[in-house]
Amino acid sequence: MIRRISLALVAVIVMVTAAQAQLKVMTEFRGMNFGADLSEIQHMVPEDSRGAIRFFKKYADDKTFQGIALKELHYGFVENKFALVLFNAQGPSAFNTLKAYFDTTYGQPHQPSKGVKQYTYGAGDVSIEMGYDDTRKVCEVSYIYRPLMSKLGGPKKQ
Repeated sequence: MIRRISLALVAVIVMVTAAQAQLKVMTEFRGMNFGADLSEIQHMVPEDSRGAIRFFKKYADDKTFQGIALKELHYGFVENKFALVLFNAQGPSAFNTLKAYFDTTYGQPHQPSKGVKQYTYGAGDVSIEMGYDDTRKVCEVSYIYRPLMSKLGGPKKQ
């Protein structure tokens, strides 16, 4: 009896350890640590401001993600701290590729409405939000550093 309980506990510990190993915690994007001061990140070019969020582009930035060409790529800073990444890509194949990558890397997403292609992935202090607009054929992705962005009530860039 004790042996069975011990074996069961070992099995549970192995399963929990395996599950934790699959959980990816996001702390940076392309070598830029979330929460880092703007002065620590090189080659940033001011772009726009929306309320408390200042948007930048990165000089000579790679305009691909997981082999997908990006239409736009923006970095957001709150109180001069790196807090947000916004990018978008064109077409259903871009959406399918990115969705497969996020599902594999971060596990099953939260989907508020089954009929709408909007997904949220948890990655530690970073939430990854992904949506697809069937009309415009555009996939939009946001990496949101919650400790800073939660102070504002959420990101939106038009």
